[in-house]
Amino acid sequence: MTKKQTLAIALMCAFALLLAGLMLFTRQDTTPTKDAHGHDDRGAETGAAEDAGARGIAMTAAQIKANGIALDTAAPATLRQRLHLPAQVKTDAERTVALAAPAQGIVQAVLVSPGALVRKGQALVTIQSPAVAQWRADAASARQRLQLARTTYQREKTLWDERISARQDLDAAATAMKEAEIAAQAAAQHLAALGIDAGTVSGSVTIRAPIAGVVVEKPAVVGQAVDESKPLLAIADLSHVWIEAAVPADSLGQVGTGMAAKISVGTQPGEIDGTVAFVGPVLGETTRMATARIVLPNRDARLRPGMLASVDLMGQQAQVPVTVSGDAIQTIHEHSVVFVRTKAGFALRDVVPGRSDGKRIEIVRGLAAGEVVAAGGSFLLKADLGKSEAGHED
Repeated sequence: MTKKQTLAIALMCAFALLLAGLMLFTRQDTTPTKDAHGHDDRGAETGAAEDAGARGIAMTAAQIKANGIALDTAAPATLRQRLHLPAQVKTDAERTVALAAPAQGIVQAVLVSPGALVRKGQALVTIQSPAVAQWRADAASARQRLQLARTTYQREKTLWDERISARQDLDAAATAMKEAEIAAQAAAQHLAALGIDAGTVSGSVTIRAPIAGVVVEKPAVVGQAVDESKPLLAIADLSHVWIEAAVPADSLGQVGTGMAAKISVGTQPGEIDGTVAFVGPVLGETTRMATARIVLPNRDARLRPGMLASVDLMGQQAQVPVTVSGDAIQTIHEHSVVFVRTKAGFALRDVVPGRSDGKRIEIVRGLAAGEVVAAGGSFLLKADLGKSEAGHED
């Protein structure tokens, strides 16, 4: 054997050994492995292939149960869309009265405190006013003139009946009496309109509650100078309250009077049923939101003005062909997705969600009725997928 033939055989042997080593390495690399959760990587590849190449997570039925992942079947449903809005309990402005002094004066006494329950006619504030003293004096003078005019008329009528005086004297007395009656009535009505009793000629006047309710504001203090433009206090009848919800401009088309509403208030148990009574036509300058108002009876005064609340406005019912449980929808990279059950585990699927009633969500595109998806606990699959993506980036 020549030297050249020996060299050729040696090269062929070396090449064969190299090829065998590469084949062995490739076989070992494809040996099934399991991740930290015990998932079989082969299953993930199979699941991805089964779902049109989508990313998948391998998981056996036992692992699904152990991880507490609930399954839900996409199915038709009747949805009644809910519009969830922040709200607040407020006093009913139509049942609230703001009280002011009838004239310029000085506050002498404030007889109630904020939050006090008051009955109709109860004394609230006492003020001293020179103008009130003058009005009472004018009313007293008018009454005196009326009494004199009546006496004069009776005398003239007697003289006329006895044919002692002329007819014109009787007519003049009758006219004077009518004028005195008008002046006395005007003075009395002026005092009554301002809530001032005629009484004695005095500048002291007591402001009384025109309705029964709760004192919600009390800016008045003893010694304060007041007039008709300065409020002394406000009383609200809390037998009814307003629930005012903030409606974004882009949701106004979904809101109208007469809509059914479910109200949740603070720590109050359960939901309260109501109806939208008013939708504001103007947006707030700073909030750029409109107001939807619901009037509620306030039994036992459980609802207090200032309480935070939430309102779910109930839209029309609609039959929807494909829906899933609300917790089946996850967001990944700003896309709505679901995890569809496969033979090997779950496969990621992009979907387009639609209407919701707070429990189930319409799937407009991306899922067919009858397909099974992860519902409760689907966030665990999202987290698992995130870890897998991070590992690939490394």
